[in-house]
Amino acid sequence: MERNFRLMTEDVKERWAAEIAAHLKERFGFSVMEVASVDNGWLNVKWKMVTDRGIIFVKYYHPDRYKLNSNPERRRSIERTLQLQHGLCLAGIPCPDVYLGEGYFIQETPSGLLYTVQDWIDGSTGQAGSLNAAQMYELGAATGRMHKWLRSVPPLSQSAWKPDRGAYLREWKGNWEKAEAAGDGTVMEWLRRSHAIVESTDFRMFESFQTGWLHWDLWVDNILLHEQGLAGIVDFDRMSMAYQEIDLVRALLSGALQGGQVKVEIARALVEGYREHVAVPRDKLAKAMKMLYLIESIWWLRTEVRMESELRGLLGRFVEEMHWIEHHWVELPDLLESL
Repeated sequence: MERNFRLMTEDVKERWAAEIAAHLKERFGFSVMEVASVDNGWLNVKWKMVTDRGIIFVKYYHPDRYKLNSNPERRRSIERTLQLQHGLCLAGIPCPDVYLGEGYFIQETPSGLLYTVQDWIDGSTGQAGSLNAAQMYELGAATGRMHKWLRSVPPLSQSAWKPDRGAYLREWKGNWEKAEAAGDGTVMEWLRRSHAIVESTDFRMFESFQTGWLHWDLWVDNILLHEQGLAGIVDFDRMSMAYQEIDLVRALLSGALQGGQVKVEIARALVEGYREHVAVPRDKLAKAMKMLYLIESIWWLRTEVRMESELRGLLGRFVEEMHWIEHHWVELPDLLESL
C-alpha cells in the first residue's frame, strides 16, 4: 500500500508539472523541455525546469501548506514577500529573481494551481554545522546587505512576533498538556527546563532591539553554496517584521554548531561579514540568541516533534540547537560577545 501511495503521489506531481508547464507557455512564452523534482521542503512541490530560454525554478504552493486558495490575506502576504525578494535581487543581493506575470508574482493555472517562477541558482545546501569560513563570511555579508536594504521598506502595522513572557507561557501550557496526555516524560522534562529558563529571564533586556524586516528562516536548507562561498539565499516565504538580529544568530547556529560546540572562527567569519554592512553591538548577539530560543523552543520542544524527529533528522537538529542554547544560557554572553 505504501509503495502504491508513493507512485500515486509521483503521478499527481507529474500532472501538476505538466499543467504548470502548459501555463508557463501561455503566460511567459517558455517551452519546457525537461522537468526534474527538487526534493526539499514540506508539502510544497518544487521543480527545476529546462526551457528554451534557460533553466528556471518553479514552486507549487500546496493548498494544505499555506492554504493560499482559501486565505486571501496569506496569499497577499506571500505576494508581498515575493515582491521584496524581487527588489532584493535587483539591489544585487544574491537571491533568485521572481518573474512577474500579469502584475503578480504568484501565478494561477486554470484549475487553480498556485505557483511562482524564479531564476535557477546553481548551488547546493550544506550539512548543518559544516559551513566553512568563506561560506559563512559571504553569508554574513549578504545578510547584512539584505538587512540594510530592507530597512528602507515601509514597516507593517505590527510585528509578527515580540518577546512576551505571558504569550510564551500560554503556548508552553498547550505543549505541556499534550506531552502529559501522551505520557511523554522526555518532552515533559524538556518543558520543565524551558519553563524555568523563561520564568527566570528578565525580558527588559530586549527593549533596546528595533523591529525590522527579516528573512526569518535563514538556516542551511535555505542557503545555497559553492565550495568557496555563497551562491544565494532562497525561500523568503516567511519574511515579516520582527528583529533582524534573529536572522544572524539563526544562521550562526545552523552553520557553526557541530558536535555540541560552536566553531568560533566559523561563527566569527559570519559576524565579520555582516558587520561590514550593518552594525551589531557585541552584547546583542547573546540577547538575540535568547530571542531565537523564545520563538523556536515553542515549535520544536513538543511531543509531536520528538516522535517525528526519530524519522526526520532535520527536526532532531532543531531540538539539538534548542538544547544547546539551554545548556549555555548563562554563559551565552561570554561565548558570543567575543565574536
